[in-house]
Amino acid sequence: MIDFDISNAPAVGRSTEKIMPLHDTTAFSGTVGHVFAHRFTVEADGETHLADLGPKGVAAFPIAHGLRVTLEGERRPSEIKVTRISAEGRDPVEIHHKKPHHPHGPKRAEARAEASADPARALAAVASAGWAVMDAPRRKPKHFEVLGRRPDGAATELHVDFAGTIYREKPADPTKWTAQS
Repeated sequence: MIDFDISNAPAVGRSTEKIMPLHDTTAFSGTVGHVFAHRFTVEADGETHLADLGPKGVAAFPIAHGLRVTLEGERRPSEIKVTRISAEGRDPVEIHHKKPHHPHGPKRAEARAEASADPARALAAVASAGWAVMDAPRRKPKHFEVLGRRPDGAATELHVDFAGTIYREKPADPTKWTAQS
């Protein structure tokens, strides 16, 4: 019987995010190689590292080819997000990277799944947005389709999710709305 530990297997075909800690911090000194806007390479200990200062970081600490730097940051699968950088004769700079903003609360699909399919809610949303309802709402698996018209416009097909949000407006297809009426 062969005993094989998968944790020692190479990451070929596997996402490195599954085997690399998310917030591993690192610090080293090296020489700036190539500069790509706010990203740059650093040659240190015989290895090349890709580092990211961010647009505001590079404004606070301009970088150039050949500059000897000391940096600290979070190691990501593809780069190092620099949190502190310094060079001889220059003050160190702390860099705060904004985390991506993901609104709290349920995502759209979750909101649709949790809300009950109430045609009255869809009709109320359409009316409160200034549309005149021209036909009964048609239930679909994740939304209602409502034929509406503004006083100064053509017939429009409105897609209203179960929470009562109009998320799509498109010109009404006359064959669709007359054939199913």
